[in-house]
Amino acid sequence: MNLSLDNEIREKLADYLVGKISLEEFEDWFVSASWNIDQSKNQVAINMVYEIELWLSEYYNHFRSEDALKALLRPLVENYIIELSSGKHFSSSAQVSLCWIPPVSFHILNS
Repeated sequence: MNLSLDNEIREKLADYLVGKISLEEFEDWFVSASWNIDQSKNQVAINMVYEIELWLSEYYNHFRSEDALKALLRPLVENYIIELSSGKHFSSSAQVSLCWIPPVSFHILNS
């Protein structure tokens, strides 16, 4: 499946948050995947990359614990809004069960 960068980031973040990969493994992937993000037309991914870079920097400079870092990263995976081209919005949340959405063009906005 060919995911947009913001969705790939969410997938890797989820892997880190559930312990499937280490923070170092996530960061190795993240640095290479987000290289030249400013060239991207994906504003959601650009914003997400800058946010994650800030939080990683705070963690590595001992301003945040790893638990605090995870608490900041978790909403990027659990809560986001999908805006359909029709203007309708659907939310994704860990507490909401999935439903079938007919195929339409859409893009994802940070909430």
